[in-house]
Amino acid sequence: MKQLVLSLFASLTVLCAQAQVRGATVAHAQSEKQQPADQLEKEISIYPNPSNGVFTISLANLESKTAELRIINVIGNEILRETITRNDGQFSKEIDLNKFAKGLYYVKLEADNYSAIKRVVIK
Repeated sequence: MKQLVLSLFASLTVLCAQAQVRGATVAHAQSEKQQPADQLEKEISIYPNPSNGVFTISLANLESKTAELRIINVIGNEILRETITRNDGQFSKEIDLNKFAKGLYYVKLEADNYSAIKRVVIK
């Protein structure tokens, strides 16, 4: 009886997890469809990703002249903050995180009427 209850519980747990993943995927696809076309064109490019600690962040098609760049570690501490300026219609900045630990970091870029967060992996 105990074995039956445990297997039933495990099966229900797996089914719930699969339903949550499917729901999140559908919600993500719907949110992408609802974004205006100009918002989709302003995506941040981070390359190479994963990197060895040195990577480039670029953002095109943004009307603002300056943007606030923040690098945040996985526990939420801000490790780098800079104001970057536009060159030739594009924001671009090379970042060196070699002095920091390997792992996952978040890149947050904010400008007038625009904000985006991307992940970067340092290996």
